[in-house]
Amino acid sequence: MKTISTRRRTSGAILGASALALTAFFSAPAHAAQDATCGVLAPGASATAQAAVDAACSQIGVWYSWGGGHAATPGASYGFYDGSDPDSLHDGERKGFDCSGLMRYAYYRATGKDLLNGTADDQFHTPQASARFSAGQGTAPLLPGDLMFWGSGHIHHVAMYLGGGQMVEAYESGTHIRVTSVRTGGDYAGAVRINGSGTPVPPPAN
Repeated sequence: MKTISTRRRTSGAILGASALALTAFFSAPAHAAQDATCGVLAPGASATAQAAVDAACSQIGVWYSWGGGHAATPGASYGFYDGSDPDSLHDGERKGFDCSGLMRYAYYRATGKDLLNGTADDQFHTPQASARFSAGQGTAPLLPGDLMFWGSGHIHHVAMYLGGGQMVEAYESGTHIRVTSVRTGGDYAGAVRINGSGTPVPPPAN
């Protein structure tokens, strides 16, 4: 009897833990707490760029979701399966952003204008750029709020520079928006400084 009771308790604990794990897996935070390591980490950025950094950092911990952030109004939205990555199968249940959706939202919040509606490739070629930097220049000329891009021939990823060799990004399905060290190797394609102006949009109500 003691053995049966122990097995029942163990099974119950496992089932309970599994239920909690599934809940956490599919649920996006109702409101993301800003990471203390995410923010403007170097001087020189415009007020608009600083506001964009703050907006991006406010989403730390929110799900990456393929196609997320591309609804009619910039902001977190449910994504969808990308057709190839198994980690993307549940993106339709994850409210969040893909890489370009996060950049779109950040500059919308900073300017009140939907300046960056489109893919990372669209953002790389945006007419809203006030300066462009080649891959060979590295991070030396970059300021917080500059957008960093990756891709050879076609741009497939974008992140936001914070300063101090750090950036904030929505990386890939199955992960959350995060701060990480910059990557200037591989297919790093360079950076763009956004020439945004307008009235900042207040954070959405919970």
